[in-house]
Amino acid sequence: MNKRIAIVGAGVAGCAAALSLSRLGLDVDLFEAVAEPQPIGAGLLLQPTGQQVLQGLGLLEPLLGLGAQVDRLFGDTPSGRTVLDMSYRRFSPQAYGLGLQRGALMGVLWQAVRASGVAWHCGVAPSRFEQQADEVRLFADGQPLGSYAALLLANGSFSRLREQLQLKQSARVFPYGALWTVLPRPAQFPELDLRQRFRGARQMLGLMPVGRNFGDAPEAAPGINLFWSLPLAEVQAWHAAAGAQGLERLKREMVDLLPLCEPLLAGLQDPAQLRQARYADVQMARWHQGRVLAIGDCGHGMSPQLGQGANLALIDAHVLARLCASQGQGRLDWPALLARYSHERRAHLRFYSQASRGLTPMFQSDQRLAPWLRDRFFGWGGRLPFVHQQSVATLSGVKTGWLWGRLKL
Repeated sequence: MNKRIAIVGAGVAGCAAALSLSRLGLDVDLFEAVAEPQPIGAGLLLQPTGQQVLQGLGLLEPLLGLGAQVDRLFGDTPSGRTVLDMSYRRFSPQAYGLGLQRGALMGVLWQAVRASGVAWHCGVAPSRFEQQADEVRLFADGQPLGSYAALLLANGSFSRLREQLQLKQSARVFPYGALWTVLPRPAQFPELDLRQRFRGARQMLGLMPVGRNFGDAPEAAPGINLFWSLPLAEVQAWHAAAGAQGLERLKREMVDLLPLCEPLLAGLQDPAQLRQARYADVQMARWHQGRVLAIGDCGHGMSPQLGQGANLALIDAHVLARLCASQGQGRLDWPALLARYSHERRAHLRFYSQASRGLTPMFQSDQRLAPWLRDRFFGWGGRLPFVHQQSVATLSGVKTGWLWGRLKL
């Protein structure tokens, strides 16, 4: 029983942890609420640290064949004022971001999970756990699912299971969300890295190359992820209020903000193509209690401003597996091990949580002063070598403090 653990949530954090721990000889039960998971989802930017974790799992190579290399992030205002101009190569000659469709990452992870010794239970949504001195009992709708030496919660920012932990915690929903879609790149469309256009903090349009989805034919047109920021109330009301006229009006707003996107929008024909995204700022006093641990967005959900969601989830899984391996083949002391995990992850996660919380009002909010200051000082500051180095180090996922400290994987 000491080697049997349960993981709730087959997203990035849950799958990476399941694979990493099963390769150490642990028996893993992975629970996923969706009966038939499908490889869909918004685009994401996989940072160098996340790439390193996937390389250790032997999964980076297929993703390189699916994704698109991103060397630069550029954002400006309609007047032409530069807000962001960051180059990975100015930080490190070998560094780059990897633009991926979330479905590509999940497809590769799910394929690896199916080929492993992990027991994957789809269509099962654990709703409660009971923690005792030497085990954790897991239940779904009152029915027991099993007893485990440890339980990992990886079921997202809005996890109800996390709320059962007797820890100081909060999950504040951000007032802004987004509509997003992945559109086929037109034949004559210009080459892009990550391109953003801002009008204050109320309007933001982002374009990022994300390559092909898992299962696409090699000749399929590569995709471009389109991200349109909106107040959360408008995001949630979108499909109810949309229609052909609403879609055309939205497309005109996008073209007005960034004319470059007009040819791309020819592929946006149906409001159903636009999916909704909402985010929460999850804060926890620590990420474990006894034999239960929250990882990924479940433990530290944040806004997408720094592009760290999948990256941090992969690092969580890597650190946990490394700590398990360091205890050797003997009996694992799970409470002590998870306490070590919380201690080791504290500096890295707290920095990114604070940085994300501080940046969000500058890019997605009703504020006026914060984006005004952003427009006047970010572009200028980014031209200073020290500021640029710090900015790209933050983006790459390696910082553990505001002035010093680097992550060691």
